[in-house]
Amino acid sequence: MKMKKTLYVSLAAVMTMSLLAACGKGEEKQGANPSANKEPLKIKAMLIYNGEPPVLKGNKAKEDIEKRGNVQLELELVPEDIYKDKISIAMADSSQYDLILFDNGKDAVFTNYVKQGAFYDLTPYMKGKNNLNLIPEITWSQTKVDNKVFGIPRPRQLYSAQGAFLYRKDWLDKYNLKKPQTLDEFTQVLKTFKEKDPVGGGKTIPLLTYATNTYTVFDWLGSVQYAFGMPNAWTIDNGVPKFAIQSEGYLKYLEWLKNAWASGLIEKNATVLKSQQAVEKWTQGIAGVKANHVGELSDAPNSPLDKIRKVDAKAEVDMLQSLKGSDGKGGIGKAAGLWGLWVVPSSTPKDKVQKLVDFLDFSASEENYAFSKVGIIGQHSTSYKDGKVERTADQVKLFQSETPATWVLDNRYDPYYYVASDATDPVRAKMKEYTDSFESIGVTNPFGGMTSPTLTKNTDHLKKVSTVALKYVIGEGSMDDVKTEIANWVKTYGEAAGKEYMEQYNAIQK
Repeated sequence: MKMKKTLYVSLAAVMTMSLLAACGKGEEKQGANPSANKEPLKIKAMLIYNGEPPVLKGNKAKEDIEKRGNVQLELELVPEDIYKDKISIAMADSSQYDLILFDNGKDAVFTNYVKQGAFYDLTPYMKGKNNLNLIPEITWSQTKVDNKVFGIPRPRQLYSAQGAFLYRKDWLDKYNLKKPQTLDEFTQVLKTFKEKDPVGGGKTIPLLTYATNTYTVFDWLGSVQYAFGMPNAWTIDNGVPKFAIQSEGYLKYLEWLKNAWASGLIEKNATVLKSQQAVEKWTQGIAGVKANHVGELSDAPNSPLDKIRKVDAKAEVDMLQSLKGSDGKGGIGKAAGLWGLWVVPSSTPKDKVQKLVDFLDFSASEENYAFSKVGIIGQHSTSYKDGKVERTADQVKLFQSETPATWVLDNRYDPYYYVASDATDPVRAKMKEYTDSFESIGVTNPFGGMTSPTLTKNTDHLKKVSTVALKYVIGEGSMDDVKTEIANWVKTYGEAAGKEYMEQYNAIQK
């Protein structure tokens, strides 16, 4: 499928201070200008962005942040589907940026750039950064390289629901189905959606997902993977390190995908579908279950439910946190708690580095966190109390068009980050309940934050396994092909990488 045309948007702003001046007790208010009476700091930053970009003309949110931050921002907003390619282009001429967001965190690509000296070591610049230091230690430890800070995390919840499923509760009710708890029950729900075809005309999509070009084949199917006993990337089995593709559960997972694909339970264009296209299909009200590609709890049972209800007024959406396998086990991945690392390219003038870190710390203030959710009281909202925002229909439109959160580059850490501030009280309570439930079923990666020189030097090490896995799932290859490539991977990369990880792991245990 040909990639649809995308738009890069340059957004210029100067961040100042005027929000929430009229806030009373119990409401959030904005803080002071960190660099008053100084020349505005010019910052050009590149970051990942989904959805419609904010309007620029007369943007009051932009104008408000202008004065308080005393900076001039030029933001290059890049769609998720092409962000990795754009990072490669940007790093070829990194001198044009002051800040670049590496969306995958400390992966092999990021580590390679660090080893090449592409970024500043920000460790000396972090002293006294009270807002950034609220980020959990697990996040810092999993993003440092040689115990140094080369990227400042953009924090998220440690459990972000990535791998959980959103589902049409009204469809389950229509066919007298209960919320599935096991993988078998989940599969039966998909089969019912396929057979009953609630959309009509054979247009119903039982399971909506999209391609990943990695060994998982499709994206955010963690609930299925953990139900089969797959680890969160790596595990230690009787003292032996093993990657996910070495587990028996991985082969069972691929077999489940193959059967689901052959039975028409998975979106027929999933192998070429992009993430934003999957979102668009979900809002069209034609899918029964959606792999949660952004991990936002606010996707259920809140936005984009309003869009689905334009098609089906009776639509109800809920979240399926996890599935249990035949052994009664399941889970959800415990992440490092971030969506991207802000780096300062080494081409940036040295006298500018501290100012950039200072701005990110200012951006992560309590006041700016409130601003990202509320905007300007009296313009983007009516009130903000106890984490809940109230706004009129006109204020909703203004908030969505000016997107105050766009201008807040690094947010304050919040364990309930994905709990929607504009949801009703019952919905907010359910979102917090989901978040709390993840703690008891979280699956960790014992090597989180560690690096393997072998894998760092070979960023495409899983390409052959991914290729044969996809072919097997869609009926164009055999399981023997998959097993052969897994064996080749273990011999070529896995054994060496496992040894490197274990050496670091044992050193930390001591």
